[in-house]
Amino acid sequence: MYFAYQATLIKKILFLISLGILLFCTSAYSQSYIKDITNPESTSSDALCGPLKIVTICTSNLDSLRLFYETGMGMVLSGPLRITKREKKKQRLLWDLPGTINYKVYLLYRPNVPENIELRVLLVSKKLSLVHETYNPRELGPFSLGFPNANQELLDKELHNLGFNTKVPLQTVLMSKPDGTKYRYMEAIYQAPDFIHAVGVERGNGMSQLAPYDSTTLKGGPGFSAQIVTGMSDRVLAFYTKVLGMEIRKDAEWKTGDGSALGLPAGSGYRNTIVFAKGASTGYLQFIDFNDNKRLYPKVPPRMPYRGIGMFGFETSNINKVTQLAIESKIRIIQKPMALKDPILGNCMVMTMMAPNGVLVEVFQRK
Repeated sequence: MYFAYQATLIKKILFLISLGILLFCTSAYSQSYIKDITNPESTSSDALCGPLKIVTICTSNLDSLRLFYETGMGMVLSGPLRITKREKKKQRLLWDLPGTINYKVYLLYRPNVPENIELRVLLVSKKLSLVHETYNPRELGPFSLGFPNANQELLDKELHNLGFNTKVPLQTVLMSKPDGTKYRYMEAIYQAPDFIHAVGVERGNGMSQLAPYDSTTLKGGPGFSAQIVTGMSDRVLAFYTKVLGMEIRKDAEWKTGDGSALGLPAGSGYRNTIVFAKGASTGYLQFIDFNDNKRLYPKVPPRMPYRGIGMFGFETSNINKVTQLAIESKIRIIQKPMALKDPILGNCMVMTMMAPNGVLVEVFQRK
């Protein structure tokens, strides 16, 4: 009787221990699941390439671009930048531009927040086709720029006063912090020039913003960019992680709800993947792959000189290693590393290659 009682007691103790371990693991999983994406999983010393540094946009209407990005978003436009004929010839090789396309280069930046992504603007002489013909998020390729800020309601009011419409109106939801408490998340998607989605976003209740912002204007970004990669996410992610050495911070299956930020019917399933440079807390890329595999193909390649987002630029500590990794991964190289004296990048070595979804990627190493 005594030994039977002891055996029963031991079984109960073992069960409670097992239950405790299970609850601990479940809790740890839950905390991991809602981990803030801005918290690096490694250090910048481990990074081969840094965060997204420069996004190139082609346009034929500088006035509308200035109204949105300069007047509305509070960025500063500089240019046209002085470029010698010799350096412009190199640019054409790097960017795979035909000699018949004339262009001027401008720079949109936020002088008080150098950590933000800069926008290189190519003002093309011809009114070329658009990378995106609508604001439909089903269209493949780069489609958005994210503008984290500290007063989304004010930004929303200012952009509407300038005459810019929303693809998705301002909405507020409660989201979970890593400690399980809630914070306010505000977001709206604006119809920027050349059919670019501009995402205004603010995180409240003590959460840091997704990119630094100007303490005077409370405006920040660009801090991230998104691409539609339906049916090709594995190949695209392999490029950014294996060739550029970036890390996946989030990879989950989502379904759109009512008032979806993507502007699609509720219940639309998609894979949502977020990629950061190692050690970085901003300058990230988001990739969306719709489960139903429905795709809208652009009529022109999603790159320069066609209007819209045409190229992504990253700084590296070892451009030769990036080139070698690209060759090993059978990535199409447009231009091997060459010396360039660039008004934006400075004196550097630059190379360009084609990501698996046809987007041009520029990698540079400053001297």
